[in-house]
Order: sequence, then C-alpha cells, then structure tokens
Amino acid sequence: MKTMQLTVGMIATNCYIVYDEETRAAVVIDPADNARSILRAVEQEGLQVKYVLLTHAHFDHLLAAHEVLAQTGAQYVVPEGDLWLLKRENMQDFGGMAQGYVEDTPAICAVEGTQLSFGGLTATYLHTPGHTPGSSVIQIGDCLFTGDTLFRHECGRCDLAGGDFGQMLDSLARLHDLPGDYTVLPGHEALSTLGEERAANPYMLQAVGRR
Repeated sequence: MKTMQLTVGMIATNCYIVYDEETRAAVVIDPADNARSILRAVEQEGLQVKYVLLTHAHFDHLLAAHEVLAQTGAQYVVPEGDLWLLKRENMQDFGGMAQGYVEDTPAICAVEGTQLSFGGLTATYLHTPGHTPGSSVIQIGDCLFTGDTLFRHECGRCDLAGGDFGQMLDSLARLHDLPGDYTVLPGHEALSTLGEERAANPYMLQAVGRR
C-alpha cells in the first residue's frame, strides 16, 4: 500500500491517492480541487482509479470530483447522510468558494461498514457524524483518513448546517476506543497518530472524560 498526499484548494485540503503497488489499483479520497494535479499524479504512477471516496460532502473536499470521475471512469462513493449536501442549492451556501461545482450522482452511498476493494486493499467506512450528518472516517490498512472529524490535536467545526457537537464527541470517543494504533491522515493540516490523539487531543479527552 502506498499513499500520496496533495494539498489543494483555497482551504488547503488534503487529497489522498491510495494504491496497491502490485496491481496499481487506486482510490482518490476527497478530490478537493485542482483535478489537473490529481490526474497528473495518477498518470505518472500508472494507476487505475477504481473509486473516488468522500469523507463528507462539503465543497472543499469535492470540487475536482466531476473531472476526476469523468477522466478515470471511477465509481463515486459518498456517505449516505451527506447526499443532501450535493444539491447545487446547498453548495450555493458557500458562495463563490464553490464556483464551478458540478453535481454528480453517486454510484455507491456509503454507510457504516461499507467496504470497497481495490487490488489487494480494502477501504472501510466508519460513520463518525458531528461535522456533518454523514461524516465518515475511511480505514485502509493501518491508516485512518479522518476528513474533518479528527485533526491533529483538534476536531472539525460543528457550527455549519447539519453539525452537532454532541455527535462529534461520540465519534471521537469511538475513534479513541479503536484497538491498536493508526496513522491519522486528516482533511486539513498535519498528519498524526491515533496514539498521539488519545494522549493530547483535548476534544478526544473531553469525549472520553464525559462517559
């Protein structure tokens, strides 16, 4: 398993390309913006993109999805709880920041436990609402792609439409309780580990402390 990180878009969103080195089968997680850069990386590595996976459906995680889907023939996977956010009228809430958005119909609506296989790898959806109703963490091997649920020493904001801080705390407590350690690859900012977040993330500590 190999992972490439591209930080793109006006809010510096982390887009990840994960692939099986033997078969070159790949997924693109959160194609935030700059489809040209994403597609260039895919071409340079000789990858076959099987799925475009969203952790959630805010504009800053999907503006390049339409072009990436069109150029690769990948299947579009969106958390079921965030389908309403894909509507153009909801994207307009973000004003000019979502300019150029094209609405695509998902091939797969992901829920808790949805699994997508590519090459010898499997991506599993963990439903972690709080930032949005459908927000999810995608587990591949020993990596957690946490979107805007878990950041390094932070968590995602809960004051946008559909956000719920109580649900966020429940989701952080769930991640805390996962067995073992994982690399945490968030939707923004620096990478971390689940062990570090268990020890130092104030929101995760608050989530565990209220039980």
